[in-house]
Amino acid sequence: MIPGLNFDKIVLIGSIFYSRHAIVEDHSKGIFNREKAEELINRQEELADKYQLSSTLDVVAETGEAMVKYLDFIFDHYDKPFILDGYVEARVAGLKYVIEHGLSDKIIYNSINPINTKEELELIKEAKIRYAVIFDYDPSYTTPTRRLALLTGDGRKEGLIQKAKALGIRDLLIDVVPTDIKSLGEVIETLLLVKATYPYPAGCGPANVSYYMAEYLKKELDVKVLVSSVDSVAQLFSDFLFYGPIERSDVAFESAFIVEEVKEGLSTPIYKMVVSR
Repeated sequence: MIPGLNFDKIVLIGSIFYSRHAIVEDHSKGIFNREKAEELINRQEELADKYQLSSTLDVVAETGEAMVKYLDFIFDHYDKPFILDGYVEARVAGLKYVIEHGLSDKIIYNSINPINTKEELELIKEAKIRYAVIFDYDPSYTTPTRRLALLTGDGRKEGLIQKAKALGIRDLLIDVVPTDIKSLGEVIETLLLVKATYPYPAGCGPANVSYYMAEYLKKELDVKVLVSSVDSVAQLFSDFLFYGPIERSDVAFESAFIVEEVKEGLSTPIYKMVVSR
């Protein structure tokens, strides 16, 4: 288990320092408003305490220089394991930082995927990374059964779970990635299959869906309604959610609290109901 994260209820993950994040003045150099970043982190923690839900951060960087600055800040202001995310160059710099400072138990690496670089894999092993996200998506493996094959292996490709275990990773989060609103249906089916097959927490990032819908439906839909609706649908079948920009924490936690109340009224977890039919 990952310290500080309780997957008995939904775990909410807010992204910080992401591309075009208003608090970042220079994404290449990692210059950002430290006071505002601390406020956002503290607000997420307040909401987690208020609604009795676990949370963590998705720390996203575009360059190695930026990643180092973000990690210096996060390790000074946050004591739970968090997601190390971003472009390959940034992730590699993050792994080197972890090795240098002996902090492998403080990050959840994002991600183990079909296109990891050789350098990346070697550093994951050297860093003795314990926790990681499995990125369960490949353009040629989009149906629920194919996504399951991506995890297990199918004779043509090594399974991502086996790949992670070979690197010494102990605890996994299976991220079943949605690409648009229609793909969310396939994601839900995949989540049911994964949860019936493996003991690992499985979830997704509905923020991908709500972001693109918001861009095209700005005049038709209120963004808060859109975000809470998409999050709620995904949450019914997930153990964790990448809910997107940390500024949306209030909407994410309020919506999650309601859905968890509904889920507690179920006599049997949804995935067990479906599998047993």
